[in-house]
Amino acid sequence: MLGNKEASVSIGALLGVRVLLEPYMCTKYNLKVECGISNHHKSSTPDACFFFADNLIVIDHNYDDVYIMSLHDGQTTTTQWLDDTEKKLLGLKASAAKKFKVDRVQPVMHSPSEAGFVTEKSREQYMKDVEKCLKLIKDGESYELCLTTQMRKKIGQIDYLGLYLKLREKNPAPYAAWLNFSKENLCVCCSSPERFLQLDGNGILEAKPIKGTIARGLTKEEDELLKFQLQYSEKEQSENLMIVDLLRNDLGRVCEPRSIHVPCLIDVESYATVHTMVSTIRGKKQPKMSPVDCVRAAFPSGTTTGAPKLRSMELLDAIENSSRGIYSSSIGFFSYNQTFDLNIVIRTIVIHDGEASIGGGGALVALSNPESEYEEMILKTRATVNTVLEFQKYSILDYE
Repeated sequence: MLGNKEASVSIGALLGVRVLLEPYMCTKYNLKVECGISNHHKSSTPDACFFFADNLIVIDHNYDDVYIMSLHDGQTTTTQWLDDTEKKLLGLKASAAKKFKVDRVQPVMHSPSEAGFVTEKSREQYMKDVEKCLKLIKDGESYELCLTTQMRKKIGQIDYLGLYLKLREKNPAPYAAWLNFSKENLCVCCSSPERFLQLDGNGILEAKPIKGTIARGLTKEEDELLKFQLQYSEKEQSENLMIVDLLRNDLGRVCEPRSIHVPCLIDVESYATVHTMVSTIRGKKQPKMSPVDCVRAAFPSGTTTGAPKLRSMELLDAIENSSRGIYSSSIGFFSYNQTFDLNIVIRTIVIHDGEASIGGGGALVALSNPESEYEEMILKTRATVNTVLEFQKYSILDYE
């Protein structure tokens, strides 16, 4: 595990109004070992990165407000950092209206191989692995398995913040984050649409699992048809319902009896490139349970494992070729007021030692089709893969 004070400077202005005075965390899927599950694969990145954010710039995008916040003890009277930061921000007024460059060409969707990524598994191998999973489901080993794979590309030293801003422009998402751990040569550009777990000031725990994804349509009519197709798909509904049931069980370990409820079941949310099927599960935390107890009860999220969770992870470790690393784990914060908010690391570019890696996958149930599952995995990586390719191209053009 790694503690990194320097990283607080690099993301404070980018995470939005959820920022309070608090420790941030970026974990790895391999931390499942802390929850009683062994690791078959090892990753080269740290198991977790934590840093304490005591000086912050907070941007409220809803109201276009900017806050400067600092934590200090009651004996401190100096406001030097606040004063200096205010002066710098006011000095940015003249450049605040500057816009990002408009794309020189219409974006073309490329496959991972066309974008220069090396995939861990070929189309044929991934489909064979789907068939293995379907056999395990048929044999009663699991109800649902969330199979994943990785694709990698050497990109060297580029403008990582610029890459994140490009990703945010192409694929805006509510649980996005940019983390830069320079001492570890590690950067995370995340555009996640999914909340793992939140604990609010009233002691309410909330999970918002995504299970079920389909591409956006090219026309309004096609888009509405695809959205309707997703919402009423028997397969996608079964995926979602199984994970809702799993998360109800996870939250039930730390919540008050009879407080678990599902205020929103199988809703469809739309993003730049996909429609997704989302449900919301809530419960009232037991007073004796700490925020860490809550995370331990639900980590890793059932949306990244399948159901039942423990057996599914054992089966997936034997099928997947490598560690998932940061992909399918979590980024978020723990606050001084005992609240937290954590995402699921999907739709994410992880850059380590000059290599970009992108994870993708999907949930498999008895109704799954190997070819369709491969296409869904490619769909989920499309925004991140094309962001890397386009950003590299434009960087070269700008240099020339």
